[in-house]
Amino acid sequence: MDRTETLLLGVSGVVVALVFAGALSAGALFGFDESVARPIRLLAVEPLAWIVVGALLVAVVGHAYID
Repeated sequence: MDRTETLLLGVSGVVVALVFAGALSAGALFGFDESVARPIRLLAVEPLAWIVVGALLVAVVGHAYID
């Protein structure tokens, strides 16, 4: 991975963290209804969801490393 790809991976990680934090803070401020809590509950309950998230992460990092 060169410097540009590392920077893009870091920026995408920050964006994902901000989206996750925004969803949690919106749920805390306005109440957790079904639409906000469902994706978080899915990750907590379904181990297959973690496998999919891990596979996507490996694919992104692997693609950036190979290129």
